[in-house]
Formats: sequence, C-alpha cells, structure tokens
Amino acid sequence: MEILVYSSLDGLTLDYVYEFAGDTLTIWFGHKGSDNFMKGKFSPHGKSFSSEWKWPGGGYKVTGTRLA
Repeated sequence: MEILVYSSLDGLTLDYVYEFAGDTLTIWFGHKGSDNFMKGKFSPHGKSFSSEWKWPGGGYKVTGTRLA
C-alpha cells in the first residue's frame, strides 16, 4: 500500500510505502527498497513493538507499549 502525506498546501507530498507481513511492519520513504526505511516487529500478544528507522548516515530506535 502506498500512502501520500501532504506536508503543506503547495502540493508537496511525502511518499511512504507500507508492508505488513506476519508480525513485521516495514515502511519505506519514497519507494519500496529505499535505503530510508523503518522495520518494526510486534510482540506475539500485540501489546508492544520495537522498530528502527535507518537512512544513509543515521537512524534511531523506537519502542512502544499499548496501554489499553
């Protein structure tokens, strides 16, 4: 699935491609296979996840827990 996010009223888009397979979510910025991407994994019970955004020269890790 490709999602277009409009960042302003001038029509500029931020394009992302999402892929969900099993317990893994991958999001690419621009196009599938891009070197700017996030890969995340959901826990077996679905109440938490861990992921990491990566791009040339950088990146960061993200974790989350469902409260409700």
